[in-house]
Amino acid sequence: MVSPLIFCLLDLQDYIDSGIIESYLLGLAPADDIVMLERMRYIYPELETEIAMVEYRLQKITEEGGVTPPAIVWNKIAAQISWEKPPRNKGQWPENPTYILQPQNHTMTVSIWWRCAFIAMGMIIIALLASTIYFYNRFHQMEDRFLRMLPNMEQHQQTHR
Repeated sequence: MVSPLIFCLLDLQDYIDSGIIESYLLGLAPADDIVMLERMRYIYPELETEIAMVEYRLQKITEEGGVTPPAIVWNKIAAQISWEKPPRNKGQWPENPTYILQPQNHTMTVSIWWRCAFIAMGMIIIALLASTIYFYNRFHQMEDRFLRMLPNMEQHQQTHR
């Protein structure tokens, strides 16, 4: 935080020329500068008129619109869109060029590492499925054993009471 004593020492015109008002109005000022500007507005009422003037200038700039680019810019864009190439010197390319066409390979190639990863994933899925079935059967075997032992346990508890 900046002390009020420093405010008095600052030259108001230097503060205005620093661009802090523009940054403040555009929402680009840091929090410390915003706090300082709010305090300066309280101390120097002239800042209110300066802020209003800068705000008016910024609004006028945005309403006037942009600058029209030179015509050559549009010509370059149009040439790129329609795939037009600039003319070349005749000496640069032969009169009747020879083109060598190579047939494209339309088969899809898959890296050996992707194939290995796919096989490994398949093996993991099969192992998980097998272990799930195994433990499911083991659970039901244990449940059957427990249910068969339950009447014996109840009988044993009644006799020892």
